[in-house]
Amino acid sequence: MCATASPTRRAPSRLQRRLTRSLLTATALGAVASAAIFTTHATFTDQVTMAQVQVTGGTLDLKANGGDGPNQAWTGTLSAAVTNMAPGDTQLGTVQVTNSGNLPFTLRTSTTGTDASGCFGYWFRETAATGATKGATFPTSVTNLGSSAATDGATAPFATAVTNQPLYDVSATDLVWETDDVKTFTLTVRMKNSCTTNGASGALDFAFNATQ
Repeated sequence: MCATASPTRRAPSRLQRRLTRSLLTATALGAVASAAIFTTHATFTDQVTMAQVQVTGGTLDLKANGGDGPNQAWTGTLSAAVTNMAPGDTQLGTVQVTNSGNLPFTLRTSTTGTDASGCFGYWFRETAATGATKGATFPTSVTNLGSSAATDGATAPFATAVTNQPLYDVSATDLVWETDDVKTFTLTVRMKNSCTTNGASGALDFAFNATQ
């Protein structure tokens, strides 16, 4: 029996050898690239921090005759209860209003009162001022709070409430009190000539309200 001859293996062609080398090179480059993706390396960093921001609110501080609590006393004859008035009599007191804080404010006053017999009236006016701004002339009557204490009709009645009447810095165009403004207001109380009630009594309350 004759033995079968093994087929002769042909050597790779030049093109096949080039393709094989290209494939091996691409595979190697891919492996290197894949390795680079997962490699950890150091990075540079830099930081700048800003100074801490600190904030403090301003103070709103209204004082009347040096105090800022309730029931601040008037000076003058109104510092205590007024008694034994006769028709035509007047009594006078003052209040010095000060912006003692470090914020400007607008100032308003409100009044309430009782006077069952209609015997009492008052006149409230600005009589002095110091600070950044002030009125040109004194006294300056405050709107709705009387214009004189010389006659019954020129006074404002105790029993007619006044709400949030502006107390201007200079005029009706300037409501803002600066932080160094000080003003003196004078309140004159009159028992009207027309009063015929024996032992008549009345009461009047003022409040000052500052807002920023």
